[in-house]
Amino acid sequence: MSHLNNRLLSLIILFVFAQPAMLFSQKMTSVKGMVTDAQTKEPLPFVNVAFLGTPVGTTTDLDGSYSIDTKWGSDSLQISFVGYALTTIPVKLGASQKIDIALNPSTLTLGEVVVKEKRGGYKRKDNPAVELIKKVIDHKDKNRMEAQDFYEYEKYEKIELALNNITDEFREKRTFRKFQFIFDYVDTSKLNGKPYLPVFIRETASHIYFRKNPKAEKEYRQGIKLSGMDEYFEADNLTTLTDILYQNVDIYENNVTMLGLQFISPLSPAANAFYRFYIIDTIQYLGNEVIDLAFMPVNKQDVGFKGDLYILNDSTYAVVKADLGISEKINLNFVQDLKLVQEFTREGGVWILTKDQVVADLAFSKGASGFFGSRSVLYRNHVFNTERDGSLYSGTEKIVEEKGADKQDDDFWAQARQEKLSKHEEGVYQMIDTLQKVPAFRRTMDIITLLLSGYKQAGKVEIGPIGSFYSFNSVEGFRLRFGGMTTINLLPKVKLEGYAAYGFKDQKLKYSGAVTYSFQEDFKSNPKHYVRFSHQHETSFVGQNLDFVVEDNFFLSFKRGGSDKMLFYDSWKGEYFLETNSKFSWGLTYENKKQRPLGSLRFDYTDSDTREPISLPDLTTSEISTILRFAPNEQFIQTKQFRYPMFNKYPIFTLKYAVGLNGFISGEYDYQKLSLNIFKRFYLSIFGITDVEVEGGKIFGTGVPYFLLDLPRANQTYANQKRSYNLMNFLEFANDSYISWRTEHFFNGFIFNKIPLLKRLKLREVLVFKGVWGALSDKNNPLKNPELIQFINDDKGQQQTFTLESKPYMEAGAGIMNIFKFGRIDFVKRLTYLDNPNIPKLFGVKGLGIRGMVKFEF
Repeated sequence: MSHLNNRLLSLIILFVFAQPAMLFSQKMTSVKGMVTDAQTKEPLPFVNVAFLGTPVGTTTDLDGSYSIDTKWGSDSLQISFVGYALTTIPVKLGASQKIDIALNPSTLTLGEVVVKEKRGGYKRKDNPAVELIKKVIDHKDKNRMEAQDFYEYEKYEKIELALNNITDEFREKRTFRKFQFIFDYVDTSKLNGKPYLPVFIRETASHIYFRKNPKAEKEYRQGIKLSGMDEYFEADNLTTLTDILYQNVDIYENNVTMLGLQFISPLSPAANAFYRFYIIDTIQYLGNEVIDLAFMPVNKQDVGFKGDLYILNDSTYAVVKADLGISEKINLNFVQDLKLVQEFTREGGVWILTKDQVVADLAFSKGASGFFGSRSVLYRNHVFNTERDGSLYSGTEKIVEEKGADKQDDDFWAQARQEKLSKHEEGVYQMIDTLQKVPAFRRTMDIITLLLSGYKQAGKVEIGPIGSFYSFNSVEGFRLRFGGMTTINLLPKVKLEGYAAYGFKDQKLKYSGAVTYSFQEDFKSNPKHYVRFSHQHETSFVGQNLDFVVEDNFFLSFKRGGSDKMLFYDSWKGEYFLETNSKFSWGLTYENKKQRPLGSLRFDYTDSDTREPISLPDLTTSEISTILRFAPNEQFIQTKQFRYPMFNKYPIFTLKYAVGLNGFISGEYDYQKLSLNIFKRFYLSIFGITDVEVEGGKIFGTGVPYFLLDLPRANQTYANQKRSYNLMNFLEFANDSYISWRTEHFFNGFIFNKIPLLKRLKLREVLVFKGVWGALSDKNNPLKNPELIQFINDDKGQQQTFTLESKPYMEAGAGIMNIFKFGRIDFVKRLTYLDNPNIPKLFGVKGLGIRGMVKFEF
């Protein structure tokens, strides 16, 4: 729940809102009601309710309720449940109606197990279904492939994205008038009967190697094939998105990760507390007698599955099939439906996964245009207990893309595909290539790309980012900026970028220029390996350090309190950066920077000989720095300006070192800076996700100006900035040694899902606690050394900058997420240093504030 969701969901939402006329004019048919036993009047869970002759349907919840909203229904509902008479009910199409259904029962037993639940409600004690799932859980380690010392197999994976809800009205829109040929590829979904149009397909062919001790599992991707649109969407981004959204699903694990969230597995030890289980029937499946065990979350809003496990009716208690879906009331955004099917067969005494399929229906709301996302995986040529060369298992990376994997020919794919592409799938590649040549389509995609990325393509260059064209602050006033960069179509290995800006209050021109040379195939390729040279003649707020945001931003122009302490600087910088496939990276940078005070900032000090006050016009630093970063199995979403990391369960280590060179190219100060940052995301199953970040640093040197020391990240905007202190003022604290921390826990609705009103709103909870504790040595403390550049006082003579030696700065926050599916509001309380000047207030409470942000999540 990171930038991944933001990027993918932004695309979905933009598609919906960019074409409001795509919402269908035909009426929705809505049916809801209750299914009960005609004799006992008790509600019946897991009853199949479907429109006759269509795949559109659902199953009843634990309270017997059901609800279906569709434009693809028929004029009759068919209700079926084992042990009850098949029932058909007429439905009025295009209308909302409530239909309660009473089923006439017949007695049915499964050996000693009576299917009909006894009066008095669900009980775990002496419940055959509960006893059955306990035995399945007890035997799961024996039944999964991971019980073998070694195994390997070939894997073929196919992922598709498709536009859904393709109606006649949709086809006739003016938008599609110039490319009607695409509708020749429309197909019908087996998930819910909606017509859909494939627009993206990705195929991968891999070889998997597993070793039990020490545990290692590696996927070597030998072939990768994607349908086009590289001009508009990065191929690496689409690969990353599909990898994360459709991770390998193992129902034998305690948690199943899908859509960036963790679902409780029905085979988890915690499953009996989270789910209710019901034995439905015994059936014949592939020549074996199996028990159909149905289950559903106790709380329908919680992130979990509902569905059926088909369990071999013998002493092995092996799962031969899992058929999973989600509750209609689950606290998920934009997921209208989801289906997961896995099938297992026994081969050589080992249960292997032979079929693995996931289908998700994604849309902003019911009835809106959206996407189908499907993943289908096939496996073959399993080999057990044969050890391979140790190099195949070594290294931290889980997925290794072999050289030339994206350039495999048709002969390779003819062998690698374990099933042939359908006629519609075969046509997708050609259809996408043809579509991109249609001028009307290109104009539409240019608009979508502009809104998503902030850049407008103009031949072989791109103009932007448009969000930076206008901003303002109290020193520069109204500020205009214009810039752009080249694309790989001009010079694949060389990227040129720059901009010019002008402030109408200070009447000064600012500008920046940079050139990057990539040692890879082109400068967009990963892993990165490049050199970069840049120059900036620019301004900045002292103490403001933003992540993945351009400082010239209209929304960040709104600031609280005094925000006129700025620097005007000239920076000349040279960088070398090397990144490996194992996600180890190293960077080396030299920067020469001349800085001048701007606004109310002053470089005032006392001459050590004459004791006269002096105002220094500028100072220059000459600095060499290096960075070492290790982020195992990290993936990125790459935009025009930044790479957003996709966090996983592995820790991230970042070590930085810098040295100031006095006398080298006008450098005036000697110092050394050392810091270590560790970030780790913890997945806590139904309790949510916790992010923890800790950093420690030390600056060595004497007489170092305080604004070259550690200035904790302050935030004077009203936007929530995760890695900044939201109620700290710019330049409020300075340290030459420090330790900082940040913890953020996302409950994902764990609490609100149990509160009647809030659970209907699908709100989610978040708690934040962050702080920094530091010290400022006497040799760098302006309060004890008048000959050092002094802290700034306000116009009343009050001190504005302080040390953190007596106690840490701390702030805590409690927030509500998922407001209208994308908003987050945090109430933030500053806990310490409340007597410092200019502390923000809210409702008369000192150190209290509200901060907001926009974040799209599933």
